[in-house]
Amino acid sequence: MAGRMRLALLAATVAALAAPVPASAALSSTPASSWQTNGRVRAIAVGAHKIFIGGDFTSVRGPGAASGGTARSHLAAFSLTTGKLMPWNPKANGTVTALRLNANATTVYIGGGFSRINGHSRAHLAAVTASGSTLRKWHANTNGTVYAIAVSPTRVYVGGSFDAVKGKNRHRLAALGTSSAAPLAAWHPNANSTVRAIIVSPGGGRVFAGGDFTAVNGKSHPHLAAILTTTGGVSRYGAHPNWPVTTLRTTGKELVGGGGGNGGHVAVWASTNGARKWLAVTDGDVQGVAVLGGVVIVGGHFNNYCVGGTGTGNPLTCNTPTPRRKLLGLSLAKGALTAWDPDAVGSKIGVSAVAAGGGGAQAGGAFTKVHGKNQQGFARFK
Repeated sequence: MAGRMRLALLAATVAALAAPVPASAALSSTPASSWQTNGRVRAIAVGAHKIFIGGDFTSVRGPGAASGGTARSHLAAFSLTTGKLMPWNPKANGTVTALRLNANATTVYIGGGFSRINGHSRAHLAAVTASGSTLRKWHANTNGTVYAIAVSPTRVYVGGSFDAVKGKNRHRLAALGTSSAAPLAAWHPNANSTVRAIIVSPGGGRVFAGGDFTAVNGKSHPHLAAILTTTGGVSRYGAHPNWPVTTLRTTGKELVGGGGGNGGHVAVWASTNGARKWLAVTDGDVQGVAVLGGVVIVGGHFNNYCVGGTGTGNPLTCNTPTPRRKLLGLSLAKGALTAWDPDAVGSKIGVSAVAAGGGGAQAGGAFTKVHGKNQQGFARFK
C-alpha cells in the first residue's frame, strides 16, 4: 500500500513538471501591433514611454507590411503603448549590441561594433538623449566591441571584447563616470575572455559579469563573477555555471542568467550568495532573459524545452521535449514551463534579446513570423 502511494506521488510530481503552468503575467502569445525591422535586433531597452532597439537593421516598416518603410540605421524607437515608430533617430554606422538607459530614462547608452553616431566619431560606445536623439559629449572610445552595459547613479560599466578604453588598458571590463567628460574610473578587473552581460547588484556594491571568460584577475571564475564596485576585486559568490553566460537580470533577491554550452541554460541564483534555486535546459542557446511579474521571459535559438532538464548528444536533444520555438516562459519561483508559446520562426538565429516593461514583454532577433503573424525582427506582447 505504502509503495503504491509512493509511486502515485512520483507520477503526480513528474506530471506536474511536464505540464505547462499558467503564466502569472497573463501574457498573450499573439504579438501586439508593432512596427518591424528589415534585419536582426540584438538589443532592447525600455523607458521614457519608448522601446529602444539596436541591431543590424537599416530600415523599419509598419505592422504587416512586407517591404518598404523608413530608414533607421541600426537604432530605432517604438511607442511602448502602440508600437508605432517614434522620431528618435541617432544613426550608427555599424552593429549595435547593447543598450541601457540611466535611472531617470534621460540618456540611452549604446554599445556595439560601430565607429560613428550621428556622423560623429564614437568607437563602440556612445550616449544619446532619450528624447531628441542628441549625441551627448560623453565620449569613451574602446578598441573592441561593447556587448554589455550597466548603469549606476555615478558610473557606466561596460563589458565586451576590448582591451583598451580611452587609450588605457582595460581587459574586457571598465567603468566610466556619467559626467560629460566620461572619466575613466580606476576600476579594472581583468577578464581573460569576452564579457557578454553585466548588471549592478541590488545594493550597488557589486557588478555581476557573465561571458566566455574562465578567469578574472588571474583566478578561476568560470563564466560568472561578482566584482566589487570599490576595488574591482572579485567577491565570494557561490554560482559556478559550466556554460557561457550571455544574459543577466536581477529581481533584487535573485540573479537570473541564461546562456549556451551544449544546449541552452537558464538559472536562478540567490543574489546574496549565489545559491542556485533552479536550472532549466533547452535544445539551443539562450540569448536573452527578462523578468515580468512571476515569469522569466526566455529567448534564444532553441526549438524545445527539456522537461526534467535532461538531454543527450551534441548538439543536445531533449530526452523529453516540449515544443517552444525561440521564446518561452518559466515561473520565477520554480522554473516550471508556462503556457506562453509565441512560436517565433523564420531563422535559426531566433531571438537575440528580450525585455520587460510597461506591463508587457518585448523580443528582438532574426525571426520573420510570430504566432503565425508576419512580424520581422521585433515583437511586443501585452
